[in-house]
Amino acid sequence: MKNGLGYLIKLIVSILLIMYTETYFWRLMNALDINLSNIDSNIISLVIYIILFALIFLVYRAEIKSAFSKFDNKIGTNLLYTLVAFIIIFASMMLTNYIVKVLANAFSVNYLGLSFTNIFNKPFNIDLIVIFLKDIIIIPAIKVIVFVLGVNNLFEGKTGIFFSGLLYALYKAYIIKGTFIFLLINVIPYLILFILLSYVYKKNSNIAFSIITYIFYELFASLLIGKLM
Repeated sequence: MKNGLGYLIKLIVSILLIMYTETYFWRLMNALDINLSNIDSNIISLVIYIILFALIFLVYRAEIKSAFSKFDNKIGTNLLYTLVAFIIIFASMMLTNYIVKVLANAFSVNYLGLSFTNIFNKPFNIDLIVIFLKDIIIIPAIKVIVFVLGVNNLFEGKTGIFFSGLLYALYKAYIIKGTFIFLLINVIPYLILFILLSYVYKKNSNIAFSIITYIFYELFASLLIGKLM
């Protein structure tokens, strides 16, 4: 474990921010007697996630700025690398999805399956812009910063890669809720996904690669599924 205490505090603070920023945003609005009922709920949700991203950025500011500065030095080559990484991760997740479906059927468990945001079948309007910013860019960036960078700051090598996937799987289990076997089956894809994203990070020692790869995954996976399935 590297410089443990400082990194552990950062990780705990970040996870708490993910879990409670929205709750306390609404509590603050109520305490200040601010009525947001006339504002589109999608816009409010975007604002909340922008606030969350800003807070997470403050926690990991130095690492993020350094990572993207290095990424920009060879942006063409690096974007090509992340595109190839996305394709490999997409193929791996399709295989994982198939195997988990088989397991779910074998144990008579309801499998929720992989879900993606498809922006390519939506009309161009303010809602599409909100969805693109929130679901395709901001949320993936937050998840990778916390569950890949945050965890791998704590652990060296393969240990960090595994715990990255494990912690995100536990977080998804907390969100999904259900019986033990239901959760065990349904979090497997998330375990694999963040192990792969963590591997991309370890391979390049740069979190920008994992962030961009995950953005490509969220952006294009639904499109590829529509073409292939």
